[in-house]
Amino acid sequence: MKKTFGLGPSGTLMGEGTPKICIPIVAETVEEIRKKAEEISLLPAEVVEWRADFYEDIFVEGKLEEILSMLRVILKNQALLYTFRSADEGGHRMVEKETYYQLNERAAGSGLVDLIDVEAFMDEDSTAAHMRKLQELGVHTIASNHDFAATPVPEEMLRRLTRMQALGADVAKLAVMPGCPQDVLNLLQVTLTAYETLEIPVITMSMGKQGIVSRISGPLTGSALTFATAGEASAPGQIPVENMREILDIIL
Repeated sequence: MKKTFGLGPSGTLMGEGTPKICIPIVAETVEEIRKKAEEISLLPAEVVEWRADFYEDIFVEGKLEEILSMLRVILKNQALLYTFRSADEGGHRMVEKETYYQLNERAAGSGLVDLIDVEAFMDEDSTAAHMRKLQELGVHTIASNHDFAATPVPEEMLRRLTRMQALGADVAKLAVMPGCPQDVLNLLQVTLTAYETLEIPVITMSMGKQGIVSRISGPLTGSALTFATAGEASAPGQIPVENMREILDIIL
């Protein structure tokens, strides 16, 4: 049986029913983050992702908790996903593993976030223990992997998603860059296979304009969440949230 869990104040189930919509906050200053959060709080999205790697003071003691406290007050009805995306996987800043883990643990320990994105293969030997610690602190984990250069062969994509489950993640996420239409179709097939065979929810996307269909095909393939924009995108190919909600309502 597929494992599902409630998301944030609303308790909407991740991994069941309509794919959930997540809007990222991509901003450098406190005021920019506040303004974006206030805007997103009024939009039809179940999840809000704070991309902490864009925040200018993320490495300053106490600033992470300050931002999370502000976001929790503003985003009363939406689940909060904390993400520090490393430069190695397309993020805004370089970060050492120890610092990355410490930031994740501080976010989890704050009691203010619902989900934390963990790069599954930053250090595969320690990923499982790190995710267990985050889960013990009361958050759900999304094990992720991002390939901005290519789309691996189907067997490798499925291996990565399966490995994320084995590492103990609550959700497995894979984002790849297509080089041709067949890459997009391969990603869709792998997503369906993972949905049918894994016990945890999966999130997948084929990035860029060529892969846009993967962002709206969750009802067909089983991808549990899709990323949409309210202004600046955090990855290529994201669709404005108003269009995304309309598309999903039409499909379902």
